[in-house]
Amino acid sequence: MQHLDRLWTSLDKALFVAGAMVLVMIVLATVWDVVARSTALHAPIWLSTFVEFALPLSTMMAAPYLVRARGHVAMELIDAALGDPARRNLIRLTDLAAGLVCLLIAYYAALGGLDAFNRREMLVLAIDVPRWILFSVLTTGFALCAVEFLRHLVISLGGGASEAEEL
Repeated sequence: MQHLDRLWTSLDKALFVAGAMVLVMIVLATVWDVVARSTALHAPIWLSTFVEFALPLSTMMAAPYLVRARGHVAMELIDAALGDPARRNLIRLTDLAAGLVCLLIAYYAALGGLDAFNRREMLVLAIDVPRWILFSVLTTGFALCAVEFLRHLVISLGGGASEAEEL
């Protein structure tokens, strides 16, 4: 089981790093586009479409690691006002709720993606892109976030302190 956990941690970290690299590529693409327009050169036609798809891609790649590291938005003011047992129960409840919401979003994104795939829908931008690609990014990202939220819950119920574990 420890081997699987290390493998999962490596996947989370790799996706996070890849998401950060995609952000760097977005910056470089934007600079390229601005310089090309300012100097009367022509930027590639696909550049704006790349940036449009890269933004949600980088977000969904980084999100599971941020959930794992508890780097997501949390109401710490409420947590601080509660006693230890109530705080643990509230965190468990929010982990469960967040995990279920992520699964629900992933489910509907998967349905939308399958529908778009079956209909052969295209997003008509600077270049045509199959619509299901965006849905697959959302489905995967939210499903991985759900796993992380539910992982925190399972560790918490097992007596482990997910806050203290090493990343």
